[in-house]
Amino acid sequence: MEKGKRLSVICFLLLAVPTTFMLAFGLAAAQESDPRGNINGSSAEEEASAVSNIIPIQGQLADADGNPLSGNFTLKATLYNVSTGGTALCSDADPVAVDNGLFNMNIDNCLTSDIDGKQLYLGITVGSDPEMTPRQPIYPVPYAWTLRPGAIISATTSNAIVHIENWGLSGRGLRAYAMSETGTNYGVVGASRSSNGYGGYFYNTAAGDGVKGEGWFGVYGDGTSAGVRGQSESGWGVYGLSTNGDGVGANTLATDHNYGFYTSDNIYSLNYHSSGALMQVVQNDGQTPLETGDVVAFSGIGAPLEEGSPPVIQVMSVDSANSTAVAGVVYSRYNIEKLRAGSEEYITEVTPEGAAGPGEYLLMVVQGPAQVKANAISGSLQPGDLLSSAGQTGYAAKAPRATIDGVESAIPGTVLGKALEPLQAGQALIYIFVTLQ
Repeated sequence: MEKGKRLSVICFLLLAVPTTFMLAFGLAAAQESDPRGNINGSSAEEEASAVSNIIPIQGQLADADGNPLSGNFTLKATLYNVSTGGTALCSDADPVAVDNGLFNMNIDNCLTSDIDGKQLYLGITVGSDPEMTPRQPIYPVPYAWTLRPGAIISATTSNAIVHIENWGLSGRGLRAYAMSETGTNYGVVGASRSSNGYGGYFYNTAAGDGVKGEGWFGVYGDGTSAGVRGQSESGWGVYGLSTNGDGVGANTLATDHNYGFYTSDNIYSLNYHSSGALMQVVQNDGQTPLETGDVVAFSGIGAPLEEGSPPVIQVMSVDSANSTAVAGVVYSRYNIEKLRAGSEEYITEVTPEGAAGPGEYLLMVVQGPAQVKANAISGSLQPGDLLSSAGQTGYAAKAPRATIDGVESAIPGTVLGKALEPLQAGQALIYIFVTLQ
Protein backbone atom coordinates (compact mmCIF):
# COMPACT_ATOMS: atom_id res chain seq x y z
CA MET A 1 0.00 0.00 0.00
CA GLU A 2 1.41 3.38 -0.99
CA LYS A 3 2.55 5.53 1.92
CA GLY A 4 2.07 9.24 2.53
CA LYS A 5 -1.49 9.59 1.34
CA ARG A 6 -3.39 12.82 1.80
CA LEU A 7 -7.08 13.08 2.51
CA SER A 8 -9.80 15.71 2.52
CA VAL A 9 -13.10 14.58 4.00
CA ILE A 10 -16.67 15.89 4.14
CA CYS A 11 -18.72 14.18 6.84
CA PHE A 12 -22.51 14.46 6.93
CA LEU A 13 -22.71 13.16 10.48
CA LEU A 14 -25.63 15.29 11.68
CA LEU A 15 -27.53 16.13 8.50
CA ALA A 16 -30.29 13.59 9.23
CA VAL A 17 -30.97 15.01 12.69
CA PRO A 18 -32.08 18.56 11.80
CA THR A 19 -34.37 17.07 9.16
CA THR A 20 -36.20 15.35 12.00
CA PHE A 21 -36.54 18.60 13.93
CA MET A 22 -37.70 20.61 10.92
CA LEU A 23 -40.39 17.99 10.30
CA ALA A 24 -41.54 18.13 13.93
CA PHE A 25 -41.74 21.93 13.75
CA GLY A 26 -43.84 21.74 10.59
CA LEU A 27 -46.38 19.46 12.25
CA ALA A 28 -46.69 21.76 15.26
CA ALA A 29 -47.17 24.86 13.13
CA ALA A 30 -49.93 23.23 11.09
CA GLN A 31 -52.18 22.30 14.01
CA GLU A 32 -54.97 24.46 15.38
CA SER A 33 -54.54 26.25 18.69
CA ASP A 34 -55.39 24.05 21.66
CA PRO A 35 -54.33 24.77 25.26
CA ARG A 36 -53.42 21.13 25.71
CA GLY A 37 -51.44 21.00 22.46
CA ASN A 38 -53.26 18.03 20.95
CA ILE A 39 -53.79 17.83 17.20
CA ASN A 40 -57.45 18.53 16.51
CA GLY A 41 -59.07 15.82 14.45
CA SER A 42 -55.92 13.68 14.37
CA SER A 43 -56.11 9.92 14.24
CA ALA A 44 -53.60 7.11 14.57
CA GLU A 45 -51.34 6.82 11.55
CA GLU A 46 -49.00 4.11 10.40
CA GLU A 47 -45.82 4.12 12.42
CA ALA A 48 -43.13 6.01 10.55
CA SER A 49 -39.74 4.40 9.94
CA ALA A 50 -36.98 5.58 12.22
CA VAL A 51 -34.25 7.79 10.77
CA SER A 52 -31.34 5.64 9.61
CA ASN A 53 -28.28 5.51 11.85
CA ILE A 54 -25.96 5.48 8.82
CA ILE A 55 -23.37 8.27 8.81
CA PRO A 56 -22.42 9.15 5.19
CA ILE A 57 -18.84 10.26 4.53
CA GLN A 58 -17.44 11.76 1.32
CA GLY A 59 -13.77 12.45 0.79
CA GLN A 60 -10.89 12.85 -1.62
CA LEU A 61 -7.88 10.56 -1.41
CA ALA A 62 -4.52 11.65 -2.88
CA ASP A 63 -0.87 10.64 -2.72
CA ALA A 64 1.84 12.58 -0.92
CA ASP A 65 2.27 14.87 -3.91
CA GLY A 66 -1.43 15.70 -4.10
CA ASN A 67 -2.22 13.49 -7.09
CA PRO A 68 -5.72 11.95 -6.91
CA LEU A 69 -5.74 8.16 -6.53
CA SER A 70 -8.02 5.68 -8.24
CA GLY A 71 -8.68 2.04 -7.44
CA ASN A 72 -10.08 -0.13 -4.67
CA PHE A 73 -8.94 0.55 -1.12
CA THR A 74 -9.97 -0.66 2.32
CA LEU A 75 -10.90 2.44 4.27
CA LYS A 76 -11.63 2.52 7.99
CA ALA A 77 -13.55 5.45 9.47
CA THR A 78 -13.45 5.92 13.27
CA LEU A 79 -15.18 8.41 15.56
CA TYR A 80 -13.51 9.78 18.71
CA ASN A 81 -14.47 12.39 21.29
CA VAL A 82 -10.87 13.67 21.52
CA SER A 83 -8.60 15.07 18.81
CA THR A 84 -5.68 12.75 19.69
CA GLY A 85 -5.40 9.50 21.57
CA GLY A 86 -8.47 8.28 23.40
CA THR A 87 -10.67 5.30 22.69
CA ALA A 88 -12.73 4.82 19.55
CA LEU A 89 -16.46 5.35 20.02
CA CYS A 90 -17.37 3.44 16.87
CA SER A 91 -15.76 2.54 13.57
CA ASP A 92 -16.45 0.85 10.25
CA ALA A 93 -14.06 -0.62 7.66
CA ASP A 94 -15.23 -1.24 4.08
CA PRO A 95 -13.73 -1.89 0.66
CA VAL A 96 -14.22 1.39 -1.19
CA ALA A 97 -13.88 2.25 -4.85
CA VAL A 98 -11.94 5.49 -5.35
CA ASP A 99 -12.40 7.35 -8.66
CA ASN A 100 -9.97 10.15 -9.37
CA GLY A 101 -9.59 10.60 -5.61
CA LEU A 102 -13.30 10.80 -4.83
CA PHE A 103 -15.00 8.21 -2.65
CA ASN A 104 -18.14 7.59 -0.63
CA MET A 105 -18.48 5.38 2.44
CA ASN A 106 -20.66 4.96 5.53
CA ILE A 107 -20.35 4.28 9.23
CA ASP A 108 -23.38 2.25 10.21
CA ASN A 109 -22.73 0.88 13.70
CA CYS A 110 -22.66 3.98 15.93
CA LEU A 111 -25.09 4.21 18.86
CA THR A 112 -27.02 7.21 20.16
CA SER A 113 -24.77 7.08 23.23
CA ASP A 114 -21.78 7.64 20.91
CA ILE A 115 -23.29 10.69 19.18
CA ASP A 116 -24.73 12.67 22.09
CA GLY A 117 -24.04 16.28 21.14
CA LYS A 118 -20.41 16.46 22.27
CA GLN A 119 -17.57 17.46 19.93
CA LEU A 120 -16.49 14.49 17.78
CA TYR A 121 -13.44 13.80 15.59
CA LEU A 122 -13.14 11.56 12.52
CA GLY A 123 -10.06 9.41 11.90
CA ILE A 124 -9.39 7.68 8.54
CA THR A 125 -7.14 4.68 8.01
CA VAL A 126 -6.21 3.37 4.55
CA GLY A 127 -5.39 -0.32 4.42
CA SER A 128 -2.57 -1.15 6.85
CA ASP A 129 -1.32 2.45 7.00
CA PRO A 130 -1.36 4.28 10.33
CA GLU A 131 -4.39 6.45 10.95
CA MET A 132 -4.04 9.78 9.18
CA THR A 133 -3.38 12.89 11.22
CA PRO A 134 -4.73 15.25 12.22
CA ARG A 135 -8.21 13.88 12.89
CA GLN A 136 -10.95 15.90 11.27
CA PRO A 137 -13.27 17.76 13.69
CA ILE A 138 -16.93 17.18 12.92
CA TYR A 139 -18.96 20.38 12.97
CA PRO A 140 -22.76 20.52 13.17
CA VAL A 141 -24.97 22.04 10.53
CA PRO A 142 -26.67 25.21 11.92
CA TYR A 143 -29.90 23.65 13.18
CA ALA A 144 -28.03 20.82 14.91
CA TRP A 145 -26.58 23.37 17.38
CA THR A 146 -29.87 23.06 19.24
CA LEU A 147 -28.91 19.47 20.11
CA ARG A 148 -25.78 20.40 22.03
CA PRO A 149 -25.88 19.92 25.85
CA GLY A 150 -27.07 23.19 27.37
CA ALA A 151 -28.50 24.48 24.09
CA ILE A 152 -31.65 26.63 24.18
CA ILE A 153 -34.49 26.48 21.67
CA SER A 154 -36.44 29.71 21.97
CA ALA A 155 -39.46 31.08 20.11
CA THR A 156 -42.68 33.04 20.58
CA THR A 157 -45.53 30.86 19.42
CA SER A 158 -48.89 29.52 20.62
CA ASN A 159 -47.86 26.06 19.46
CA ALA A 160 -45.34 23.58 20.80
CA ILE A 161 -41.69 24.41 20.10
CA VAL A 162 -40.91 20.70 20.03
CA HIS A 163 -43.61 18.14 19.24
CA ILE A 164 -42.89 14.47 19.92
CA GLU A 165 -45.10 11.54 18.96
CA ASN A 166 -44.65 7.81 19.52
CA TRP A 167 -47.33 5.50 18.14
CA GLY A 168 -45.86 2.36 19.72
CA LEU A 169 -48.12 0.34 22.03
CA SER A 170 -45.57 0.48 24.85
CA GLY A 171 -43.51 3.47 23.77
CA ARG A 172 -42.47 6.66 25.51
CA GLY A 173 -43.12 10.14 24.19
CA LEU A 174 -40.18 11.58 26.09
CA ARG A 175 -37.67 10.00 28.45
CA ALA A 176 -35.26 11.95 30.66
CA TYR A 177 -32.85 10.73 33.33
CA ALA A 178 -30.83 12.46 36.03
CA MET A 179 -28.01 9.93 36.29
CA SER A 180 -26.10 11.03 39.38
CA GLU A 181 -26.85 8.85 42.41
CA THR A 182 -26.14 11.72 44.82
CA GLY A 183 -27.18 15.35 45.05
CA THR A 184 -30.49 17.03 44.32
CA ASN A 185 -31.17 16.41 40.65
CA TYR A 186 -34.25 16.25 38.48
CA GLY A 187 -35.24 14.04 35.57
CA VAL A 188 -37.59 16.67 34.18
CA VAL A 189 -38.05 20.33 35.17
CA GLY A 190 -41.02 22.40 34.05
CA ALA A 191 -41.71 26.01 34.92
CA SER A 192 -44.27 28.72 34.23
CA ARG A 193 -43.92 32.46 34.89
CA SER A 194 -47.67 33.07 34.80
CA SER A 195 -49.94 32.90 37.85
CA ASN A 196 -52.51 31.24 35.59
CA GLY A 197 -50.03 28.82 34.06
CA TYR A 198 -48.69 25.41 34.99
CA GLY A 199 -45.15 24.21 35.44
CA GLY A 200 -46.30 20.93 33.93
CA TYR A 201 -49.59 19.94 32.32
CA PHE A 202 -50.43 16.28 31.74
CA TYR A 203 -53.70 14.84 30.54
CA ASN A 204 -55.17 11.58 29.37
CA THR A 205 -58.08 11.66 26.94
CA ALA A 206 -59.02 8.07 27.78
CA ALA A 207 -60.02 6.73 31.19
CA GLY A 208 -56.42 6.75 32.35
CA ASP A 209 -54.15 8.77 34.61
CA GLY A 210 -52.82 12.21 33.77
CA VAL A 211 -49.75 11.70 35.98
CA LYS A 212 -48.30 8.53 37.43
CA GLY A 213 -45.44 8.68 39.90
CA GLU A 214 -43.33 5.84 41.26
CA GLY A 215 -40.74 6.00 44.00
CA TRP A 216 -40.41 6.48 47.73
CA PHE A 217 -42.85 9.31 47.13
CA GLY A 218 -44.95 8.56 44.07
CA VAL A 219 -45.71 12.27 43.70
CA TYR A 220 -44.02 14.92 45.82
CA GLY A 221 -45.47 18.41 45.88
CA ASP A 222 -43.83 21.50 47.36
CA GLY A 223 -45.65 24.78 46.86
CA THR A 224 -46.30 28.13 48.48
CA SER A 225 -50.08 27.78 48.47
CA ALA A 226 -50.64 24.09 47.77
CA GLY A 227 -48.16 21.23 47.47
CA VAL A 228 -50.44 19.26 45.15
CA ARG A 229 -53.65 20.51 43.59
CA GLY A 230 -56.03 18.17 41.84
CA GLN A 231 -59.16 18.92 39.83
CA SER A 232 -61.56 16.51 38.19
CA GLU A 233 -65.00 16.82 36.64
CA SER A 234 -66.05 13.24 37.25
CA GLY A 235 -63.28 11.20 38.91
CA TRP A 236 -60.49 11.86 41.39
CA GLY A 237 -58.62 15.13 41.43
CA VAL A 238 -55.76 13.38 43.23
CA TYR A 239 -55.52 9.60 43.53
CA GLY A 240 -52.79 7.94 45.56
CA LEU A 241 -51.97 4.23 45.71
CA SER A 242 -49.24 2.62 47.80
CA THR A 243 -48.55 -1.05 48.42
CA ASN A 244 -47.13 -0.54 51.92
CA GLY A 245 -47.20 3.18 52.74
CA ASP A 246 -49.51 6.17 52.54
CA GLY A 247 -51.73 6.53 49.49
CA VAL A 248 -51.48 10.30 49.85
CA GLY A 249 -49.16 11.98 52.34
CA ALA A 250 -49.64 15.68 52.94
CA ASN A 251 -47.52 17.91 55.16
CA THR A 252 -47.00 21.61 55.59
CA LEU A 253 -43.99 23.48 56.94
CA ALA A 254 -46.24 26.14 58.47
CA THR A 255 -45.80 26.42 62.23
CA ASP A 256 -49.57 26.26 62.79
CA HIS A 257 -49.82 23.14 60.56
CA ASN A 258 -52.53 24.68 58.37
CA TYR A 259 -53.06 22.96 56.02
CA GLY A 260 -51.45 19.61 55.27
CA PHE A 261 -54.55 18.79 53.25
CA TYR A 262 -57.24 21.27 52.26
CA THR A 263 -60.52 20.75 50.46
CA SER A 264 -63.76 22.68 50.29
CA ASP A 265 -65.59 19.45 49.41
CA ASN A 266 -66.76 16.45 51.38
CA ILE A 267 -64.27 13.81 52.45
CA TYR A 268 -65.00 10.10 52.20
CA SER A 269 -62.96 7.59 54.19
CA LEU A 270 -63.32 3.93 55.11
CA ASN A 271 -61.81 4.63 58.51
CA TYR A 272 -60.54 7.77 60.16
CA HIS A 273 -57.42 7.81 62.34
CA SER A 274 -56.24 10.85 64.23
CA SER A 275 -53.90 11.79 67.07
CA GLY A 276 -55.43 15.26 67.21
CA ALA A 277 -58.85 16.80 67.55
CA LEU A 278 -61.89 17.21 65.33
CA MET A 279 -62.85 20.89 65.02
CA GLN A 280 -65.72 23.00 63.75
CA VAL A 281 -65.62 26.53 62.35
CA VAL A 282 -68.08 28.58 64.44
CA GLN A 283 -68.92 32.24 65.12
CA ASN A 284 -68.86 34.12 68.40
CA ASP A 285 -72.46 35.15 68.92
CA GLY A 286 -71.95 36.63 72.39
CA GLN A 287 -70.54 39.87 73.75
CA THR A 288 -67.65 38.19 75.57
CA PRO A 289 -64.42 37.57 73.63
CA LEU A 290 -63.57 33.88 73.37
CA GLU A 291 -60.06 32.54 73.84
CA THR A 292 -58.25 29.20 73.86
CA GLY A 293 -59.66 26.84 76.50
CA ASP A 294 -63.07 28.52 76.90
CA VAL A 295 -66.07 26.23 77.24
CA VAL A 296 -68.83 27.41 74.88
CA ALA A 297 -72.49 26.60 74.30
CA PHE A 298 -74.72 26.62 71.22
CA SER A 299 -76.62 29.87 70.70
CA GLY A 300 -78.03 29.55 67.16
CA ILE A 301 -77.05 29.67 63.48
CA GLY A 302 -75.91 32.43 61.16
CA ALA A 303 -75.38 33.04 57.46
CA PRO A 304 -73.46 30.35 55.51
CA LEU A 305 -69.75 30.89 55.07
CA GLU A 306 -70.05 30.09 51.36
CA GLU A 307 -72.92 29.92 48.92
CA GLY A 308 -74.52 26.49 49.04
CA SER A 309 -72.91 25.50 52.34
CA PRO A 310 -74.78 24.91 55.64
CA PRO A 311 -75.44 27.86 57.97
CA VAL A 312 -72.61 28.68 60.34
CA ILE A 313 -72.97 27.50 63.94
CA GLN A 314 -72.99 30.27 66.53
CA VAL A 315 -71.73 29.87 70.08
CA MET A 316 -71.18 31.93 73.19
CA SER A 317 -69.36 31.56 76.46
CA VAL A 318 -71.02 29.30 79.07
CA ASP A 319 -71.80 31.06 82.35
CA SER A 320 -74.04 28.47 84.01
CA ALA A 321 -73.22 25.14 85.65
CA ASN A 322 -74.13 21.85 83.94
CA SER A 323 -75.45 23.47 80.76
CA THR A 324 -77.18 21.09 78.35
CA ALA A 325 -76.30 23.48 75.50
CA VAL A 326 -72.56 22.84 75.93
CA ALA A 327 -70.96 22.66 72.47
CA GLY A 328 -67.20 22.26 72.84
CA VAL A 329 -63.93 23.99 73.69
CA VAL A 330 -62.32 26.94 71.90
CA TYR A 331 -59.12 26.02 70.08
CA SER A 332 -58.21 29.39 68.51
CA ARG A 333 -59.36 32.31 66.43
CA TYR A 334 -59.90 31.51 62.76
CA ASN A 335 -59.14 33.61 59.68
CA ILE A 336 -62.34 33.17 57.73
CA GLU A 337 -60.72 34.72 54.64
CA LYS A 338 -58.53 31.64 54.39
CA LEU A 339 -61.59 29.42 54.15
CA ARG A 340 -63.18 31.66 51.56
CA ALA A 341 -59.99 31.99 49.53
CA GLY A 342 -59.28 28.27 49.62
CA SER A 343 -56.10 27.25 47.86
CA GLU A 344 -56.31 30.20 45.44
CA GLU A 345 -54.66 32.60 47.85
CA TYR A 346 -52.00 32.09 50.47
CA ILE A 347 -52.81 33.71 53.81
CA THR A 348 -50.30 32.95 56.54
CA GLU A 349 -52.37 33.64 59.65
CA VAL A 350 -55.00 30.92 59.55
CA THR A 351 -55.24 30.80 63.34
CA PRO A 352 -54.16 34.27 64.51
CA GLU A 353 -53.29 34.90 68.14
CA GLY A 354 -55.64 36.59 70.55
CA ALA A 355 -59.30 36.25 71.48
CA ALA A 356 -62.17 36.06 68.99
CA GLY A 357 -64.34 39.09 69.54
CA PRO A 358 -68.10 39.34 69.01
CA GLY A 359 -68.99 38.31 65.44
CA GLU A 360 -65.56 36.84 64.74
CA TYR A 361 -64.89 33.23 63.83
CA LEU A 362 -63.06 30.54 65.74
CA LEU A 363 -62.22 26.84 65.73
CA MET A 364 -64.10 24.77 68.31
CA VAL A 365 -62.99 21.29 69.35
CA VAL A 366 -65.99 18.95 69.22
CA GLN A 367 -64.09 15.69 69.72
CA GLY A 368 -60.60 14.73 70.79
CA PRO A 369 -57.85 16.18 72.98
CA ALA A 370 -58.02 19.88 73.88
CA GLN A 371 -56.83 22.20 76.58
CA VAL A 372 -59.71 23.57 78.68
CA LYS A 373 -60.03 26.05 81.51
CA ALA A 374 -60.80 23.77 84.46
CA ASN A 375 -61.86 24.53 88.05
CA ALA A 376 -61.77 22.10 90.97
CA ILE A 377 -64.71 23.90 92.59
CA SER A 378 -66.85 20.74 92.38
CA GLY A 379 -64.06 18.44 93.56
CA SER A 380 -60.56 17.43 92.52
CA LEU A 381 -60.13 15.98 89.05
CA GLN A 382 -58.47 12.71 88.09
CA PRO A 383 -57.91 11.30 84.60
CA GLY A 384 -61.18 9.79 83.39
CA ASP A 385 -63.48 12.03 85.46
CA LEU A 386 -66.48 13.42 83.59
CA LEU A 387 -66.60 17.19 83.09
CA SER A 388 -69.42 19.64 82.53
CA SER A 389 -69.65 23.42 82.50
CA ALA A 390 -68.82 25.12 85.82
CA GLY A 391 -70.61 28.09 87.36
CA GLN A 392 -67.61 30.23 86.36
CA THR A 393 -67.85 31.72 82.83
CA GLY A 394 -65.94 29.66 80.26
CA TYR A 395 -64.77 27.00 82.75
CA ALA A 396 -65.32 23.26 83.13
CA ALA A 397 -65.64 21.36 86.40
CA LYS A 398 -66.27 17.86 87.66
CA ALA A 399 -69.70 16.76 86.50
CA PRO A 400 -72.21 16.19 89.34
CA ARG A 401 -73.75 12.75 89.74
CA ALA A 402 -77.47 12.04 89.76
CA THR A 403 -79.40 8.86 90.62
CA ILE A 404 -82.02 7.85 88.07
CA ASP A 405 -84.01 4.67 88.72
CA GLY A 406 -81.36 3.61 91.17
CA VAL A 407 -78.49 4.15 88.73
CA GLU A 408 -75.96 6.89 89.49
CA SER A 409 -74.68 8.80 86.45
CA ALA A 410 -73.93 12.26 85.19
CA ILE A 411 -76.85 14.46 84.19
CA PRO A 412 -77.66 13.54 80.56
CA GLY A 413 -76.68 16.15 77.96
CA THR A 414 -74.30 18.05 80.23
CA VAL A 415 -71.08 16.09 79.83
CA LEU A 416 -68.36 17.97 77.96
CA GLY A 417 -65.63 15.31 78.11
CA LYS A 418 -63.23 13.39 80.30
CA ALA A 419 -60.19 14.68 82.17
CA LEU A 420 -56.78 13.59 80.91
CA GLU A 421 -54.79 15.35 83.62
CA PRO A 422 -55.35 15.69 87.38
CA LEU A 423 -56.30 18.95 89.08
CA GLN A 424 -56.26 18.80 92.87
CA ALA A 425 -57.39 22.33 93.63
CA GLY A 426 -57.88 25.78 92.15
CA GLN A 427 -58.06 26.35 88.43
CA ALA A 428 -55.72 25.65 85.51
CA LEU A 429 -55.53 24.91 81.81
CA ILE A 430 -55.56 21.10 81.55
CA TYR A 431 -55.99 18.56 78.76
CA ILE A 432 -59.29 16.81 78.43
CA PHE A 433 -60.80 14.55 75.80
CA VAL A 434 -63.85 16.30 74.42
CA THR A 435 -66.72 13.85 73.97
CA LEU A 436 -70.18 15.39 74.22
CA GLN A 437 -72.82 13.30 76.01
